[in-house]
Amino acid sequence: MFWTGFRMPLAWMRRRCFLSKRLAFALLTAALLGSAGVLRAQGVVQGLEREVQAILERTQDAVVRIKAIVPVADAARKGGGAEGLSIGTGFFVDGNGLILTAASVLRGVDRALVYWRGNTYEAQTLGFDIRTNLAMLRVDPKDLPAKPPVLPRGSPKTLKMGSMTLAVGFPMDGPLSVEYGFVSDPTFISGFMSDKNATRMPQFVATSHIRTSVRVQPGQSGSPLLNGKGELVGIVTYSLDQDGSTFALPITAAMKIQKDLVEYHAARYGWTGLTIVVRGDGLKASDREIAIQDVYEGYPAHRAGVQPGDILRRIGANEIRSPEDVIDATFYLSVGESVNFTVERDGKSIDLPLKVVQRPSEQEMSALKRVASPSVLR
Repeated sequence: MFWTGFRMPLAWMRRRCFLSKRLAFALLTAALLGSAGVLRAQGVVQGLEREVQAILERTQDAVVRIKAIVPVADAARKGGGAEGLSIGTGFFVDGNGLILTAASVLRGVDRALVYWRGNTYEAQTLGFDIRTNLAMLRVDPKDLPAKPPVLPRGSPKTLKMGSMTLAVGFPMDGPLSVEYGFVSDPTFISGFMSDKNATRMPQFVATSHIRTSVRVQPGQSGSPLLNGKGELVGIVTYSLDQDGSTFALPITAAMKIQKDLVEYHAARYGWTGLTIVVRGDGLKASDREIAIQDVYEGYPAHRAGVQPGDILRRIGANEIRSPEDVIDATFYLSVGESVNFTVERDGKSIDLPLKVVQRPSEQEMSALKRVASPSVLR
């Protein structure tokens, strides 16, 4: 089951959350190597603990606890009693009171409270996006005793399999804690990441996520994900109970959605008006091609001259070798942006510039007309 936030009756918030240590396994393993191995392992563990504590000291002031009151009707529908709380974590993204968190913490709530430096603040919800599970809050900077700090940003592209990552957040009503683990897939992507029990989770994964072994707890949805240097590389959005995996949206993707939420109070996804299909069944990516399946009448791809059956080679500066490449490249397209599509047709490379439009609603999508049916694919 995916966990995207935690809701519980108000009375439960008084219970303490006791955190467990997870470095003992290193000492146990080293014990098999003899006393010298134990001493070396102890040194490694102590060094790692010092580094984690130092990162926590540097970053904790930028992280906030979020509590939002669940409406009576919403709580009753979920069987949670007459009233409850939605709890989570967020962090400042600028010095003017803007806070990034998970949308699952805020959806369907009446009001949001932000806890920072021992004080409580009313927060305005600027907008949320269910596809990326992101939401933006704003605390009036005039109410804050000081200008909030901002986490230093790192590059998600530098993460490799095995890279150390840390999530800093508030488990339930416990104190701020740091959870750490290692990257298992720096560019995990899948069309769907949900199950029948995850009723509050976005159904579609809009772009690549960072998959890590960090074990987050209830209340830590929306926590910043840091690299080994303490730099912000993502935001915790989903967690999978079955295998302990946590998924974080790369901070570069979050920044794109953040801009839309602040300016338009909703995410504006760019669209080019086409669908794709994978050709070839080889195990190697080089044995497969990404072909244009459908082109929709009157939309950018159609106006630019893209045809069903064209082989898609490049979107802007991004080389296309897999469906994941297409998903990532189109996610970062902005409405109104001009981008060049490079296709191969009859053995020739063709550059087709087009202007991106806003993705139609689901109702509008159902009424679109295809330029040609899939049966005419070359």
